[in-house]
Amino acid sequence: MKKFRIELTGFIEMDTDQERDARILAERILEEIRSVFSGHGAIQESDIKIASITEKPLTRQYR
Repeated sequence: MKKFRIELTGFIEMDTDQERDARILAERILEEIRSVFSGHGAIQESDIKIASITEKPLTRQYR
């Protein structure tokens, strides 16, 4: 049996009022992903985590 390592990259962009809210939502999403992974017998090991959270500047002003 061969083993393969897959590295995922990407981002999630969300609208929230606070960084804390964005972090909480991201953690919930990651928990769902981890749950899906744990349900597959072929996945022996995985490590998905938040690398960074940065505020994206607004591109237009809201009045």
